[in-house]
Amino acid sequence: MMYIALIGDIIESKKIQDRAQVQQHLLQLMKELNQQYQNYLVSPFTVTTGDEFQALFSPNSYMFQIIDQLSVAFAPYEIRFGIGVGEMITEINKEQSIGSDGPAYWLAREAINHIHDKNDYGINHISVFLADEEVTWTVNAMLAACSFIQSKWTEVQYDVLKQLLTENIYDETFSHKEMARLLGITPSAFNKRIKASGLKIYLRNKRVAMNQILKEIAKEESRHV
Repeated sequence: MMYIALIGDIIESKKIQDRAQVQQHLLQLMKELNQQYQNYLVSPFTVTTGDEFQALFSPNSYMFQIIDQLSVAFAPYEIRFGIGVGEMITEINKEQSIGSDGPAYWLAREAINHIHDKNDYGINHISVFLADEEVTWTVNAMLAACSFIQSKWTEVQYDVLKQLLTENIYDETFSHKEMARLLGITPSAFNKRIKASGLKIYLRNKRVAMNQILKEIAKEESRHV
């Protein structure tokens, strides 16, 4: 069976002054994610070493939403993420993401090492590695474009993504009128904000990238039937 492994680590964690408090905040966020996405978590979010954590998922379409949820809630501190797609070769620990091993985690480690060294001048904090190198390249090219779009957002433009996540929306199709109401601005002001941000292109690319990953998983699993 194919799995999606996620490894994350706090960027420049040693420079954080109130590290103990920040780590407690991260633990609380992971607890909330473990609850919200329990149907897809095979092994829950777990702190592994220092400021690094990991989790193991069954194939699902929420990975980038989960990452954005965590990133938004953890701001102003930043996290880099590595996603690996593959099988597991050891027994999976369902209580905590420690002690299990396999290609999913090996590829996630490759992904996070890659984004650590090649982060597009500090803009990009996410990388995905699959067994297929061409699909890996395609997905990461889309994610890099998303990171570039995101790097240009103003605080008020970022607020739109935050509100969408609060409403559990992670798609370019949503009610402009309702979102404007929730943000306390006019529909006209909201439309200008959306147009300037490129948020819909960002969400579209994230969806296409996720679909590409799921398509590759389905292809791999069909080979083992």
